Amino acid sequence: MNKIGSYGIYQNSLYENSVQSAKEKEKTSKAGKSEKNGQVRLSSRAKKLLEELQKRYKNMDFMVADYETEEEAASYLNRGTKEYSVLIDPETLEAMAADADVKEKYIGKLEEATKSLTDMKEQLGEEGNDVTRLGISIDKDGSVSYFAELEKMGEKQRERIEKAREDKKEEKAEREKKAENKETAAYDKFAQNKKTTVWADSPEELLSKIKNVDWDKVKTQNAVTNGGNLDFKA
Repeated sequence: MNKIGSYGIYQNSLYENSVQSAKEKEKTSKAGKSEKNGQVRLSSRAKKLLEELQKRYKNMDFMVADYETEEEAASYLNRGTKEYSVLIDPETLEAMAADADVKEKYIGKLEEATKSLTDMKEQLGEEGNDVTRLGISIDKDGSVSYFAELEKMGEKQRERIEKAREDKKEEKAEREKKAENKETAAYDKFAQNKKTTVWADSPEELLSKIKNVDWDKVKTQNAVTNGGNLDFKA
């Protein structure tokens, strides 16, 4: 009886282990995949790595998403509010989280890319005033692409923004600041701007494309803007 009882327990244990193993495999296979609502599901270790990257690189906005085209990638990168936007495919993030060597490999690529973008900003000089966002994307194959969003402001709007920057250096009453912000918002609502996005496989190519944008071929649009261009003089 004892043997039969032990055998029964062993069988139950095998069944439980099989079920647990199947659940783990299913969990792993689903990790990094998008649900129907577009939300990306990440494993716990990938989430932990993402938090680590966010804490480590304070000047970067990290986004994880599936994308197929440059337009899709740009729609994510345009949401960034920090110095650089970084878009990572979930499969790449999962691979980084699962293997320390892969993690270090891509972190090295990330640091090299952002250093190159910093050098590129210095080379742009005043032309950098048209750049509103810079970033990189790392796709599921691990390939790095460089991204820049540019905005050409009307001459009057540019003068107003320059004046606002000078005014910020002086001490002002809170009431005056609020009045200035309202006036700025009202003006910007009708601002005539031109926006475009450029992609490249290297910082050198991105620099060339930024310098050679043909603004005559970019359509003018009415858009609310906060004049939040990158500060290339910092």
